[in-house]
Amino acid sequence: MKAVIYGGKATIKVENLPAPKLQSDTDVIVRVKAASICGTDVRLYWGTMNDMFGFEAGDPMGHEFTGVIEDVGKAVTNFKPGQRVVSPFSTHCGNCFYCERGHVTHCENLHAFGLGKAWGGLGGGQAEYVRVPRAEKVLLKLDDRVSDEHATVLPDVLTGMFASFEGMPGGSSVAILGCGPTGLGAVMVARLLGAGEIFAIDHHEDRLAVARKLGATPINFDKEDPVDVVKSRTAGRGADIVGDAVGKIGSINQAFPLVRARGTVMMLGYIDPKENINIGAPSLAHVLIKPCLVPPIRLYQPRVMKLIADGKLDPTPMLSHTMPLSEAPQAYKMMAERLDGAIKIVLKP
Repeated sequence: MKAVIYGGKATIKVENLPAPKLQSDTDVIVRVKAASICGTDVRLYWGTMNDMFGFEAGDPMGHEFTGVIEDVGKAVTNFKPGQRVVSPFSTHCGNCFYCERGHVTHCENLHAFGLGKAWGGLGGGQAEYVRVPRAEKVLLKLDDRVSDEHATVLPDVLTGMFASFEGMPGGSSVAILGCGPTGLGAVMVARLLGAGEIFAIDHHEDRLAVARKLGATPINFDKEDPVDVVKSRTAGRGADIVGDAVGKIGSINQAFPLVRARGTVMMLGYIDPKENINIGAPSLAHVLIKPCLVPPIRLYQPRVMKLIADGKLDPTPMLSHTMPLSEAPQAYKMMAERLDGAIKIVLKP
């Protein structure tokens, strides 16, 4: 089968590999219909997260995929060949301390797709076939009203944003730093859940234009001071909620001046442990710092899938391109360098 492989820093290859086979009675083999490139994949492409995941040249890529059941293990009764399914980015056992409390992405037996040996070393979703362990606990039958392309936001990005913003008080003012896929997903979900004014902060005009269409107030930080704009529209206080979707020291330290006292800063993106974040001022202001990475995706997938199926959430604006799997090297380059207006690219085997 064809699969996307990491070839070293800023290098992606499409190679022929043996197709996966059932290894356990609880396994399922999925024939992939669509897989999207995540911001985490782009960081692995750059080499900035590889130490965290134990990611090396030759490792498979991709953890956002959907497809059709190809084969099932003997113990699998809830799925049969031909059914459309979607997976979260990771598997879980359902029985450990964390799973029993609903924290399935902190499972003591967690394995993630396409994220390196430290996270279980499963095959990547950017391939023609994927083996899914513990399939009955992990996979979700896909609503026929959800397209393959739209289903690729369910394993991670859009479901993660829904989990992050769930419980937000209606009417909250929200500022989002970064208008990539995560930031645009945050804008969509905040609007759906009843936010007041939403500020989208970036300096790429094409992405700010998408945020405007989604109902946000765009702020180009190259042209105006986001703090001045946000405070001028929130009675001088700052936003109730600020979400950092960049994960760089500059954006994180920008988030704190944007939030009001006793507001919330959501860490929506990965933060390099080497970054030095000063939390003295926000601590004095009793700002809640909310980590949002790796929420329990599988628990939220049914709700987000229904919102997409019912037409209440439309992922289309964040899915800028659909390309053949064979063109993955160009697709990664486009996303990494923001070429041709690339935001999030779907690969189709």
